Amino acid sequence: MKFLKYLLFFLFITSFSSYAQQFRFRTTSLTVLEKDKKDVWGKWGKPEKTAMMVTLDYDKNKIVIYSREIQHYKIVEYLEKEVTKVDEINSYLCKNQFGEAVKISFMTRTDKGNKPQLYVYFKDFVFCYDIVEEVTK
Repeated sequence: MKFLKYLLFFLFITSFSSYAQQFRFRTTSLTVLEKDKKDVWGKWGKPEKTAMMVTLDYDKNKIVIYSREIQHYKIVEYLEKEVTKVDEINSYLCKNQFGEAVKISFMTRTDKGNKPQLYVYFKDFVFCYDIVEEVTK
């Protein structure tokens, strides 16, 4: 009987961990913003079509962008959600695989029909991806 209680307790505890907090997205376009030699932000480049997978994994505290060069970001700090008249922003302070500090933001553009976007902020450039959430069945 004691064994049955331990078994039920173990199954109860492990049932909570079986639901991973992982979100998957597919990119549809990429736009880049860069600083010039005088450290001044330029203009956004032309959007280019893309088809990459992105995962946001709360359980493992990481974000991965599956581009030609896979980009790994370890989430160091979860920032408070920002809500404005035109955006809902979930941001994370991260470190990439080279130890560089990066801010990553998942935005929903409420003024543009709830258009989802992913921003990756480096010191000298910014990637902006249009994204679509992949719904798993």
